[in-house]
Amino acid sequence: MESNIQVRFKYDLDEDEINDIKRFCDSADYCAAEQLLGWTEMFYKTRIRYFYLKDESGIKSFCQINESFRSANIHFGPVCDDRELMVESLEQIIRFYKNLGYFYLGVQMYYKSGFDTDYIEYALNKHHKIKYLFNSENTKSSFEINLADPEEKIWERLRDGHKKSIKKANKLGIRIETLQRTEDLMPFLNIYLKMCLARHINDSELSERNIHEIYNFLEKNNKGNFLLIKDESGAVLGGAIMVFQGLSVRYLKGASDPDRKNIPLLHSLLYNAILMAKNKNFKYFDFWGYNHFVDESDQLYNINYFKKGFGGYYTFFAKKMNIELVLYGFLIFKMILLLKKLAYKTHLDKILKR
Repeated sequence: MESNIQVRFKYDLDEDEINDIKRFCDSADYCAAEQLLGWTEMFYKTRIRYFYLKDESGIKSFCQINESFRSANIHFGPVCDDRELMVESLEQIIRFYKNLGYFYLGVQMYYKSGFDTDYIEYALNKHHKIKYLFNSENTKSSFEINLADPEEKIWERLRDGHKKSIKKANKLGIRIETLQRTEDLMPFLNIYLKMCLARHINDSELSERNIHEIYNFLEKNNKGNFLLIKDESGAVLGGAIMVFQGLSVRYLKGASDPDRKNIPLLHSLLYNAILMAKNKNFKYFDFWGYNHFVDESDQLYNINYFKKGFGGYYTFFAKKMNIELVLYGFLIFKMILLLKKLAYKTHLDKILKR
């Protein structure tokens, strides 16, 4: 590594560092929401250490590292568009946590599978013991629309059933609007929670408190928006949260009123979201998640089928790197995860028995 490169690991950032990191993340082609300053704190209680590489021209690589029980995890990072600097960043991080006596480091990069990921994995595996698992937690994939295609092509690739649903919604006067009033947040949240209950989806990420936090975060940082589904009277029937991630728009969360199954609401919303992203000159619309490990009895199978109807293509992220910093470090990490799941299940059982 060049001698003029500075390496920093910090729990607290000063104002200049915050501004430099935000500018760097804004300039990156790929920066997942999980690496935006202030995002993770809205969902999880975890200790975060910040890492960055910097030279005289500015920051070259950055990530937030989540620490717990002497293990560390990087979620969709580091933010770095250069594969050589990515290797150097991860080498620095591995060395740092080894010296601290940590036993495990997990790294889920935001790189798509291909030459760059192969190069990075090859370079790191020459010096470190890295384990890969082929399951939904360690092998991430998604479904994506190329927004460089003309609108006619995007429409043509839709499944026939999706086209009919969108036309039906239009005839019924369904409107898709960008949320302008915070008063509409609660109707959307109530529909989301009602949908989760109806479909037996366990999702504790959205609450009355953090839905306002998410909205304010996206508005303040120009990192996304809320879209609402409204009927002719202006009543909210559903909505979705869209996050801007460099070249991509990410579909984060969405919901439609389960009591209005007679109207194909999400078909219209997502098609309009795709066109809005195209008009804003984004390159990709990312449905953020396609689970290849579920069978037809799982609710996620139906979600997969719904996403596939928009006529996009699969994308695969780099496999999660489970890096052992000590002997049996990954095994220790898996045992801790199992104990945490058992503790959570015991906690739920106690609540249900009251």
